[in-house]
Amino acid sequence: MKLIDNWPRELRRLHSLRVAYGGAVFWSAIGGAIMIWPSLADKIPVVTYVVGGLALSVAFGLARVLKQPGAE
Repeated sequence: MKLIDNWPRELRRLHSLRVAYGGAVFWSAIGGAIMIWPSLADKIPVVTYVVGGLALSVAFGLARVLKQPGAE
């Protein structure tokens, strides 16, 4: 396994990592909200979870293939 050159700088620049960070924060917030307010689990439809997961998966895939400014 070989890392990207200057990987610490790239952690803040890469779109795919930004989407991954956003997804982690989003799902952690949803899980935390349900743990704090268990009655919330009955009020949020299952479709919301499915659509949220699907949207994050598509965004992650797009972020991996889109050309970023400054890329060679």
